Amino acid sequence: MPDRAFDECTSLTSITFGKNSQLTSIGAHAFSNHSNLTSITIPDSVTSIGESAFWRCSSLTSIAIPDGVTSIGDRAFSQCYKLTSITIPDGVTSIGEGAFMGCESLTSITIPDRVSSIGGLRGELAFNDCTSLTEVTFLGDAPNAGRSIFNKSPPTIYRKPEAKGWGDTFGGRPVKLISEKP
Repeated sequence: MPDRAFDECTSLTSITFGKNSQLTSIGAHAFSNHSNLTSITIPDSVTSIGESAFWRCSSLTSIAIPDGVTSIGDRAFSQCYKLTSITIPDGVTSIGEGAFMGCESLTSITIPDRVSSIGGLRGELAFNDCTSLTEVTFLGDAPNAGRSIFNKSPPTIYRKPEAKGWGDTFGGRPVKLISEKP
């Protein structure tokens, strides 16, 4: 899907692609600033979600990212204020800068074990201002990320005991074992 594919289609409320869709990527700003968009079904053929693809889709409440996706672009879901649930598949290896910035209704998220980079080149602000985020569960080794990954966000970080690279804190937040979850 090309960049800005649905630019100015602000009355869209839901989008479903056909089962036989050959769409492989969602381009930059493809659905950005669509305040009425409440749901989208991303086809399994998609492997990447571009920069600001769903930026300011302020009515979007949940999204399931297909298993084939390997990268989530910078600010892909930034300012999706009502987003409460997101499923990140096991194939994702990188999450861009500010990818979930301002998702103030998001309460928890699980990061798959293949994710090696969060926050882009500078490793910053991926979960900035996610004020309801209370837990982030990492299923693998500690990824590369900047200190500001959780700026203005209060989560506790949970990890597997066998995972490598973890300390007592990550991005300024406390780290505990998954077995310590309440």
